[in-house]
Amino acid sequence: MEIRTVEPPRILVTGATSFLGFRVVAALLEGGASVTIVARPDQEEKVAALANRVRVVEGDIWNRASLKGLARGHSVVVHLVGSVRSDPSRGLTYQQINLVAARHVIGMAVSDGVVNFVLLSATGLPGQLPTEYLRSKRDAEEYLKNSGLDWVVVRAPLLFEPSFMGRPLLTFLSTLGVLPLFSWLLGRMMPLPVDVAARGIATAVLDVPKYERRILYASDLRRLARSRAHGPLMVRPAAIVRQREAESLDETPFGWTPPPTQRQRYRK
Repeated sequence: MEIRTVEPPRILVTGATSFLGFRVVAALLEGGASVTIVARPDQEEKVAALANRVRVVEGDIWNRASLKGLARGHSVVVHLVGSVRSDPSRGLTYQQINLVAARHVIGMAVSDGVVNFVLLSATGLPGQLPTEYLRSKRDAEEYLKNSGLDWVVVRAPLLFEPSFMGRPLLTFLSTLGVLPLFSWLLGRMMPLPVDVAARGIATAVLDVPKYERRILYASDLRRLARSRAHGPLMVRPAAIVRQREAESLDETPFGWTPPPTQRQRYRK
């Protein structure tokens, strides 16, 4: 009797060095996936902790030509790039950061023949996020929906790491999100521990046809994460942890903006 080996799903991830992205990669590896991450040459230190567990390919989401062919042979592309910070003086508008980058990566998936695409979007409690930021995320969602790809949109809420001091309000709000009344009223928008969000996203990615053409919210991610392993995900490199501690959490739920040296590139 012939024994057939089942190949692990091949997943390509952008934004893998971000606050959330690093943990999504760890959760995908935890689930048995074969993961490829797209990184610029100057991100070598950030991906070093993953280098022996993932395939790293060089690419720049602000340079469409550099993305050509990177997604071939993968079953899903997961786009985790985004930021709530803008700097129009440097050309870093919300549309440039959150829409243009998504368009480039979606175009890569289409040209490379990848069928499934998972897009990180956002939601939040009233007044929590800038209107222009949310509009840029919705524009990226619409672009994906019109791309012809099979899509899943993840509208992640504000994310935090419970093990760090100084987050009692976020922890309290997250706890309220599991109570029946609050879950019904605001469960879609309540803050989530980042490991819960990462495992929820990974679960959807690993069974992506089941969630095809769906928008997932905080309550969905919490439910999906329950089916996964518990305990902390892979610890991040110390340099990244120090960088994140120095930043305001509510400014960087996804922890990424284009480097200043690429100003001309993203103005095109």
